[in-house]
Amino acid sequence: MIKTYLSSIFILFTTISFGQSVRDFKTKTSENENERTEILNVARKDIYAQFDQEVVFVVNHLKVCGNYAWFEGTVQRKDGKPMEFPDEAYDCCHAEGLFLKKNGHWTIMEFGAFSTDCWYCGLNNRYPNVPESIFSQYVTY
Repeated sequence: MIKTYLSSIFILFTTISFGQSVRDFKTKTSENENERTEILNVARKDIYAQFDQEVVFVVNHLKVCGNYAWFEGTVQRKDGKPMEFPDEAYDCCHAEGLFLKKNGHWTIMEFGAFSTDCWYCGLNNRYPNVPESIFSQYVTY
């Protein structure tokens, strides 16, 4: 009886832990390459739509838990030239974003590139289901 009880608790605990495990995608590996690339391509597409510049990222932080991902990175133009902005209201060269995997594909929940303020403050209030474990120490609630 005790063995059955302990086995049940162990299975429940490992199921909960596994379902909520945080995966670190900062560095590309063979295991995360496809998903990581998809997330970054969604971010690249957003920056291109706003600034008409093809970019690459230095990934400073990218963690995934379940269907949520949080990204922080340094943005560089793909051709190596300095970023160009329509005016001085931009803070080069960072981007941050919250992503959701929907119907098997990553989409942007909220994304900010070159912001001059902390647009992501209060994310937990706007999205209480997002696991706090994906965020870096710099994201405040």
